[in-house]
Amino acid sequence: GLVDPSRVSAVGGSHGGFLTAHLLGQHPDRFRCGVVRNPVTNLSLMVGLSDIPDWCFVEALGSEEGRRRASPLPSPADLAALFAASPAAHAHAVTAPLCMMLGARDRRVPPPDGLQFLAAVRSREEGQAGAPPTRLIVFPEDSHGLDKPQTEFENWINIAWWLKMYGGAEGGGSTAAGEEEG
Repeated sequence: GLVDPSRVSAVGGSHGGFLTAHLLGQHPDRFRCGVVRNPVTNLSLMVGLSDIPDWCFVEALGSEEGRRRASPLPSPADLAALFAASPAAHAHAVTAPLCMMLGARDRRVPPPDGLQFLAAVRSREEGQAGAPPTRLIVFPEDSHGLDKPQTEFENWINIAWWLKMYGGAEGGGSTAAGEEEG
């Protein structure tokens, strides 16, 4: 009785975006919409691009095993374990409208990580059941924190708009699937 299940949405950035993307993919019927900011979505891709590749191993394999197996050149078995622990493994199941915000200069979770996930979510044919509306906003001068004053303002305005548009029990307006802003 504490939560209206018809209005539950998820918002998160970085590791919170990792959790949000997992929730949207693993429990698609429980969320109205989601917003992710510089999300970790594919550990098997991120491990080769990030400035913290060891974190990817620890996240996927646990503290001790992750530290033991961390390597500059992951084995095929490691890559499979990294992918299996990633939201990307569930991207095909995302049905909630998804807004993604990325910093173009992010070295912690480089943009290709989020872009690959968004492409997978968008890959269903137009009009196919479950193909959600999506929105991508890229901040060209920002890194991982998305913390420039103008960027923070635009982030929270867009998050509020997305939640109003897609998170309400009455439903919202509609946006063309795949809408992008730069």
